[in-house]
Amino acid sequence: MFEDIVRGFQELIRDTKLAVVSVLALVLGFVVEVLYLFAGKYDFLDLDFFAIKLFEETILAVLIGSILLQRKKERFLSLLVFSAFYGMTMGIGFSFFVLPAFVAFMFLFFVPLLSARIDSASTVLIESYRLVFKRQKTVEVFLAAAIVFVVWFIPIAGSIVSNFLRTVFVYALFHSLEGMMDETAQSDTGSAQSDSW
Repeated sequence: MFEDIVRGFQELIRDTKLAVVSVLALVLGFVVEVLYLFAGKYDFLDLDFFAIKLFEETILAVLIGSILLQRKKERFLSLLVFSAFYGMTMGIGFSFFVLPAFVAFMFLFFVPLLSARIDSASTVLIESYRLVFKRQKTVEVFLAAAIVFVVWFIPIAGSIVSNFLRTVFVYALFHSLEGMMDETAQSDTGSAQSDSW
């Protein structure tokens, strides 16, 4: 896991788009922290908390998904729809307190990036589930999600730092899994060609 995270931070320095999105995630976190201070910080059962969390999660999902978004308007519409779904799910999860939000976060970990590539709702959800629970990175995703959640509860700076970490962690783990999928596809193709001989 740590190699993937280190690679993610190295990519942050090289990839301008990832760097810009990470800075925007920091700014979003700052805005959200100010809103929490005005609304009464972390009152899970409050409607203001739900509205702020919905806003934060939706905008953050759009930002993360935009890393992979090419200049296709169809994909942007898909990203917006999935980001609204992601934000609503996370907002409802947090309204029911931390454990439901953590489960939703684990299940939807890669949805912002997948929705920038895939239009079908069922395919995005199935692929997100597969990437999190059926690949060899389940422990890494769990640890990354746990770190983001623990950091989120830090007073005053929690949203700022957790949004930044989430952007880097999701990007790094997604590319790590994407590399594993490419290797598997190449080995399957190679074995299929050898079987045909």
